[in-house]
Amino acid sequence: MRPRVGMRVVSRREVLAGGAAVLAGCTTDGGPKALDTASAEAMDPITPAEEFYVTSCCGTPDVDVATWALSIRDRGVEVGSFGMTELATLTTRDREHTLECISAGPYNLAISNGVWTGLPLTEILDALGIAAPQGALEMAFTSADDYTTSLPVAELGGMWLVWKLNGADLPPEHGYPARLLVPGRYGMKNPKWIVEIDFVDEAVIGFWESRGWSNTAEYLPNALVHQPTRLASYPAGALRVLGTAFAGSDPVTRVDVRVDGGEWQQATLDYAPGADVWTLWHFDWDAEVGTHTVQARCTTASDEQSAGPEATASLTGFDGSMEVEVEVV
Repeated sequence: MRPRVGMRVVSRREVLAGGAAVLAGCTTDGGPKALDTASAEAMDPITPAEEFYVTSCCGTPDVDVATWALSIRDRGVEVGSFGMTELATLTTRDREHTLECISAGPYNLAISNGVWTGLPLTEILDALGIAAPQGALEMAFTSADDYTTSLPVAELGGMWLVWKLNGADLPPEHGYPARLLVPGRYGMKNPKWIVEIDFVDEAVIGFWESRGWSNTAEYLPNALVHQPTRLASYPAGALRVLGTAFAGSDPVTRVDVRVDGGEWQQATLDYAPGADVWTLWHFDWDAEVGTHTVQARCTTASDEQSAGPEATASLTGFDGSMEVEVEVV
């Protein structure tokens, strides 16, 4: 008989049912990226679109691509706009990029990685003859679902506008027809269904920010354990621990694991391509009968390290070294 393994990790459905505080800034239409099997030997570097975590404040709007346009404004006055007809004239590039919800953590494995197709926003504006307004303090974003957020103008150079995911048009729930990717910032600063960018002189407090979530929303180093998973079952003996580690534009260069509070041991990095893309790792453990804790931590290129298992409150992002409790019987 295969022994049963239980963990101190709850499912997304359970959190939605009883943990509104955990997901207050991460209302979702779908589940997190998690393993479907308890015996996976590796995680996929590229998340299939149908498994990509979904986050939205107000549901998925019905956007007509034929009439959709992105308006560029200077203190409220439109200085240019473009739609899919104009974007179709441009030569696109692919960008691999990880997105993580600011509510991601031990009870919400909301992190996914995809190959997005589009261009840096500044290149699009240049190609279409639209001058970016000068001297503004912030860019205020508005989406078709009336979602709002903002970023300093200094972030403009790193932004991409994308309209494909993994080689296909963006799924409706991921921002069709187009969305922004912003390096170094949690998903709440990467607006979907974007319809307006206004260059403004004052600070703008967006939808989630006005509800207490971080206004900077900068990624914090975090290590998440995706396997073992809750209610999984394993025979005693060889057990492969799998997980992700991510810190935005500060690449994760090392992951360590410890069992039952013992010495940290270096995990194997299976996928670590660099900035703005997650690191996938594994650690092989000879599991004995009993109750155990397994904890993972990460270290970045700038020598930042994820904190303890509880770490920061979810309103600013999880900067923790996730720990799971495993009972092998």
